[in-house]
Amino acid sequence: MGFCKNIAVFCGSSLGADPEYVRAAKQLGALIGRQGRTLVFGGCLDGLMAELAWAARNNGATVYSEFVRSLYDASPRLPDSVETLHDNVSERKRGLIARSDACIMFPGGMGTLDEFTDVCAAVQLGEVARPIGILNIAGYYDPLLDFFANMRKEGFLAPKWDHLFVTSTAPESLLGMLDNL
Repeated sequence: MGFCKNIAVFCGSSLGADPEYVRAAKQLGALIGRQGRTLVFGGCLDGLMAELAWAARNNGATVYSEFVRSLYDASPRLPDSVETLHDNVSERKRGLIARSDACIMFPGGMGTLDEFTDVCAAVQLGEVARPIGILNIAGYYDPLLDFFANMRKEGFLAPKWDHLFVTSTAPESLLGMLDNL
């Protein structure tokens, strides 16, 4: 694919229990900015989403904030970001995916997992073609990766999808991997 300029990052609106998540969010955001990339994210300035967005913006990235309309007025917002309002979560996911060249799942909760599995299903169905990555900070996604391996073993994930996504424990490495897909 080459250089993935527009990076959608799915991540938590809380900071999580491990300080490594915050460190890595700041590192990923800074890399996106310094490498001349654009950040596409869920819009809210809470938790890891805020750490990521501020680091990207402060390092020169253009930032696209994809908001659910019902959360917009109550949410702190990143100054100078390009904001798009969506009527619901499903539309927001479509906006995140449509605006991106690649997608990264960073530590987060149910919304993060939903966004990730949605883009995986869209790729499998041929609706979109996007490199997908999992940033597995501090082993956060080890149980999920084990589950995916079990899906494969049990015949629910066909061998042709063995490379549906790539994983790394380091932001710079993952961005490079996505560029080479």
